[in-house]
Amino acid sequence: MTIGPDIKEAIVEVGTKYTILRDSGNITGEYLDYETNAQVTKPFIREFFLESTLCYDSRVVPGDVIQFVTTSEKYIVMNHTPEMFENSIITYATVLYKANVTFDIFRPSEVRDSHTYHVSTIWSLIGSSKAGLLTSPLYGIDLDTDEQLGLIGLQLHELYVPSSYGIKVLDRLRLSNGEYYRVEALKKRRYQDVDVVEVGQDTRATTTSTTTTTSTSTSTSTTTTA
Repeated sequence: MTIGPDIKEAIVEVGTKYTILRDSGNITGEYLDYETNAQVTKPFIREFFLESTLCYDSRVVPGDVIQFVTTSEKYIVMNHTPEMFENSIITYATVLYKANVTFDIFRPSEVRDSHTYHVSTIWSLIGSSKAGLLTSPLYGIDLDTDEQLGLIGLQLHELYVPSSYGIKVLDRLRLSNGEYYRVEALKKRRYQDVDVVEVGQDTRATTTSTTTTTSTSTSTSTTTTA
């Protein structure tokens, strides 16, 4: 007889209740136990990294976003490994990254006016109120002492998001605080079902018209900034 149900009973009694957030419908009623990380010399791990133990019958999968019921904090499931005993799963050892931004996803497309030949960029909303972890790849002790300080501001930021969001290069991300970021690159194979998105400041206009010249006419360009 497996001991998974006994461990689950203990986790439910002393653990933290959470909700799995999915577009197909949220899943409620699950519990986990976690250990706070105290590595003061590693800011990223201290601030965002959480090791947790989930019940043997948890419906969590890598790439899920879960939300703690009591604190409303959201976490991305980065790793979800079954722990075995006597050939049965008794718990899952799960690594969570704490989300620190909420954002909307916009995708550009070009529309040409058949009369003026102006090409306008139209921004379509692809997803709203998405959760992610936005961080700089440079941290205190991780910074090379030979790094030129003038170049630090040129570094791209990294955004950890579920692959299910379907983010693409050149997408625009609008954070809840009003900041805009442009997707420069995607790293899809570093984690299972989690993408690492490289983003930089987005200075593109909200609507854009480009100039097109023909043998009979020349059109002017207009730009509306974001």
